[in-house]
Amino acid sequence: MSHGKSPLQKINDEWLDLDAWVGWIGEWGVSRGMFLMTLFAGLYIFLGQLIPSLPLFTFNWLFGTAPIWVPISLFIGFWRVWVWYSQSLFLSGRNPVLLEMKVPRDIYKSPRAMEICFSLFSISSGETTFIHRGWKGQVRPFFSFEIASFGGELHFFIWCWKNYQNEVESAIYGQYPEVELHVVEDYATKFDFDPKIHSIYCTDWRLESYHGPSNDSFAINAYQPKSYIDFELDKDPKEEFKIDPLSTVLEFMSNIEPQEQIWAQIVIRKCGNLGVLFQQEQDHDWIHMVEHEVEKIRTRAAIMDKDVVSELGVGKDERQPQPRATWMQQEQMKTLQRHLGKYPFEIGARGCYITTGHMHGPTYTGTRWLWKPIGNPHYAAHFRPRRWHNPFDYPWQDLHDFRWNLTARRFLDAYRRRIFHHSPWITPTNIVTNETLATMWHPPSRTSSTPGLQRIPATKAPAPPNLPT
Repeated sequence: MSHGKSPLQKINDEWLDLDAWVGWIGEWGVSRGMFLMTLFAGLYIFLGQLIPSLPLFTFNWLFGTAPIWVPISLFIGFWRVWVWYSQSLFLSGRNPVLLEMKVPRDIYKSPRAMEICFSLFSISSGETTFIHRGWKGQVRPFFSFEIASFGGELHFFIWCWKNYQNEVESAIYGQYPEVELHVVEDYATKFDFDPKIHSIYCTDWRLESYHGPSNDSFAINAYQPKSYIDFELDKDPKEEFKIDPLSTVLEFMSNIEPQEQIWAQIVIRKCGNLGVLFQQEQDHDWIHMVEHEVEKIRTRAAIMDKDVVSELGVGKDERQPQPRATWMQQEQMKTLQRHLGKYPFEIGARGCYITTGHMHGPTYTGTRWLWKPIGNPHYAAHFRPRRWHNPFDYPWQDLHDFRWNLTARRFLDAYRRRIFHHSPWITPTNIVTNETLATMWHPPSRTSSTPGLQRIPATKAPAPPNLPT
């Protein structure tokens, strides 16, 4: 608010705020980088009219300070290239496999069983010291849990490194012995994108809190979307009383035309070290962030609003006799503290909608907001479509679909690599717990009667050991 500010301060806040101008220009589909470069070029040309031989002066200044900035730039550039090379070399030696999960007719367990499975994927091996991280390029294992619809036929996939296949199978079979896991051909690698044939929409799903977009992208991770516990699936109700949000997602993905496809991918890895040379414990930062948010809510509940104090005329003391948290504040604190008892994961979620004809508007919109059933946007968090094709709003942003198709090819390359955290596709990620992951990906029970979900006819069991030979 500008109350109590001088006229010069008001002008500075409203008209001279560069961040506000950059944000406003960005809303019109103009690249922020292009705007800043144009602004810099304009100022440089203007200064050239005031300062004689400005280009020569600039060159002399850069040449004179070269002994300072050239070694620093070369070292930083060399280190980044080396980390990129060493990590790429390490990842190229991994042998990935894609496992398809066949779901039986009867699944009686709640998503809590899948939550236990996800806890076993909290693995940090490979990043013991800076020698392993920096010189050898080792990274901690990451896994991809995917749902794909091919003309309405649903498939569940798990992507992992070959040497972790046994761990994945043990985790799944330990809680779901009735399912079947089979090694299959990678559908993403098999797909050949042709812009003359295919129309495609690509997106990331970014976690955003009820605070809205924030400059502190890490603080958003303190809040989580709705989980199966909020839908009371942890109580294992009868089938006719179960409300599974994943059923809504699966029903939408199965209700598409034969020439259409929808892919959804969730890449996860243990929330841990971020640094290459020095360890930076991201999970500890997340714990402190959640605890800090809880304290902020408690403080807000203990202080009366200034307008309320003025209206009631209760004096200058703004403190309540005792904290009186609202229902919303109680739910926020309960959810935040419940997730503190879970395993945090650094995740990236992406998906696409592919068709051989023109895009169907409702299917396009439904793909953008695929995870809306678990959203809690007003006082917690939800997954919002970001990046890739989402910024294309105005016709002047792309001519003849050149940038659109280029973005699609880049997206498909990132999708096939299952990469969010490493070069060449380092993209923003979020932190969620295994409780949230179990809500987004788990074997659906009988409450999901989606026709596109092909279930195996019966569960299989080994023969009794006491049969006569």
